[in-house]
Amino acid sequence: MRSSLRKIILSTLGNFKSISNSIHILNSHYIGIENLPQENFYDLLKKLSKQADFIRIEDAVSAIQNKTHQNQKLIAFSFDDGFEECHTKIAPVLESFKTNAAFFINPGFVDGDKKYINNFNQNIVHVNKKPMTWQMIQDLHARGFIIGNHTFDHAKLINLSTEELEKQIVQSKLLIESKTGTPCNYFAWTYGELNDIDKPALELALKEHSFVFSSANYTNYYSFNNAVFNRRHIEGDWPISHIKYFLSKSKNY
Repeated sequence: MRSSLRKIILSTLGNFKSISNSIHILNSHYIGIENLPQENFYDLLKKLSKQADFIRIEDAVSAIQNKTHQNQKLIAFSFDDGFEECHTKIAPVLESFKTNAAFFINPGFVDGDKKYINNFNQNIVHVNKKPMTWQMIQDLHARGFIIGNHTFDHAKLINLSTEELEKQIVQSKLLIESKTGTPCNYFAWTYGELNDIDKPALELALKEHSFVFSSANYTNYYSFNNAVFNRRHIEGDWPISHIKYFLSKSKNY
C-alpha cells in the first residue's frame, strides 16, 4: 500500500517537474529485474533525450571537475554488476544515442562457476541474470565504453582485513587492467550509500583509482570532501515521471 501510494505521488508530481540545469550521472544495473527487451530501454532514452542532452561519462566527470556546462541539462550513464544485457541490449541503445557509459564489473562474477553465479544472483544482487564474459567486456572497451572496478566479489567494504581489501580493490583492478590492456581508473563501491564503505577501504579505492563513485547524496556533485562523485540510482523500467522528479532538484558543488 505504501509503495503504491509512493508511485502515485511520484508519477503525479513528476509530470509537473523538469530536469534541472545540472550534470546528472545516472546509475542503473539492468533494464529491469525481468528479462525485458532493449526496446524498453530505447523508449526510456528517447523520452529522456527530449528533456536533456546526453554526455559521455568521461566528459561528465571532466565537466564536474572543471565546473563547466552548468547551464545545461546533461545526463551521463553508468551500470553496476556487469550483467550480460549490458553488452547485448544496453550498449547498442546507448550507441544509437551517440553516447557511452561506465560499466562497473565484478571479476569474480565474470569468472564464476555455476555455483558462484547462483550464489551471486540469489544472495547478493537478488536477480537471475548472467554475467558478461571477458570477450564481451573487451568488446565494450574497444567500442569506447569505460570498464570500471566494482570489487572482485561485490563485497561490502566495511571492516575487511587488509588482505581482503587488497583482493576486493587492488587485485580486482589489476585483473580488469590485464583483460582490457588499459588502466582501470574508475571505481564504484557496492551498495553505494555513504555508510557502505569505511575509511580504510575508501582511502585504498582513492589511492588506486582516479575517479570514485557513490550512489547517494545525488543533490551534491561530491561527497567526502570532494573526493567522490555522486550518482543517482534509477533502473531502465522506471517511469519517466519518476526520473524527472528526482532530477528536478538542482545540484550543488
